Amino acid sequence: MGFYYNSGQPPEDDKSGSWKEIFQIIWVVFQVLALPLGILLGGVIYLVFVFWMFSLSPWLGFASILLVVLGLVARGVWEAKHPPELH
Repeated sequence: MGFYYNSGQPPEDDKSGSWKEIFQIIWVVFQVLALPLGILLGGVIYLVFVFWMFSLSPWLGFASILLVVLGLVARGVWEAKHPPELH
């Protein structure tokens, strides 16, 4: 039944993507993954730093954890005092 609806010629080959399109797709994927991978890498580096601080002194280890906790509390207080504007 297919010969009623087409010319019988094979379809023309679609032109494949250029190198520019390939690099654009790679760039978009890297932009999407940059933030999550940066957070993961930063977390691993921070854990190594905390273990190194604990190996030097328990007080330095607790101080490095306390700095992050204080930073999170300060961010929370700042966010509470500056709520987002709803339109």
